[in-house]
Amino acid sequence: MATVTLKELRNFKHRVNPEERQGAYGYYFIRPFSLYLTYLAIRGNLTANQVTVLQIISGVAGAVCMAIPTTAGALAGLALLQLGFVFDNVDGEVARFRKQASVTGKFLDSVGHEIVVPSMFFGLGVGTYFRTGNFESVIFGFLAGFFSLRLDIATLYQEAGQLIESKLNQAYDYYASFKYTGVENLYKRKNEESPIRMLFGLFAYPATMNIICVIVLLDVWLAPFTFAERQFNLAYLFLAIYGSLLPLRRVITIRKLVRARETEKKYVALVELMRTEKKVPADR
Repeated sequence: MATVTLKELRNFKHRVNPEERQGAYGYYFIRPFSLYLTYLAIRGNLTANQVTVLQIISGVAGAVCMAIPTTAGALAGLALLQLGFVFDNVDGEVARFRKQASVTGKFLDSVGHEIVVPSMFFGLGVGTYFRTGNFESVIFGFLAGFFSLRLDIATLYQEAGQLIESKLNQAYDYYASFKYTGVENLYKRKNEESPIRMLFGLFAYPATMNIICVIVLLDVWLAPFTFAERQFNLAYLFLAIYGSLLPLRRVITIRKLVRARETEKKYVALVELMRTEKKVPADR
């Protein structure tokens, strides 16, 4: 069992996780809780990947609880979702403290998000249906959950990888089809602080989870309102907006990827990366 004190862990967290990397919510609200859970995880000899599994379990359990049409179910779902976000911080902290950061850990962390986020939408949709009687909330929840999956990006890298494995570079001259600017662009995020990227952040984890938690709290406090002899609540409006905008956003993204020939670009980037043997540090 590892020997570490809370003071040592606090100093380590402050050194490797400054506020600007976590965001205000993570730094001021999640960090105090994650510190103690990280301490328990290290003392309990848990690996970073095991903590990630706990994050997935907490998130899915929270989504299931939100489908229960009771106040207790809604509050339990909210608490479990927030606990899952704490675990989402803890796994990275454990990995950095134990120097266990790996590509596998990063992959498992991303898979966890792809499981939890759709579950949240669908669970909220089912719960809203039971509370208001509007079945379309289930449809909106399904659409929002399904199109929150980053299928376009996953497929892009899958196809680029298959091109390398099948050595199709001998049949296609991708270098001649566009002007390539360098492999460093594969890892460089453009316009990270742009208004558009900040707006898109509202559709990503953990912003979506926090919005859902606030809406669930308000719906527990506020009674549903009636319009045209039908009952509605804030969750229904939220699902209608996200269930409409997320499919539209995904279609726009796929269209941009196709027009920009991103598969070919990523293929060339990966080939260049292997040729130059450039090492990219693992970061959870």
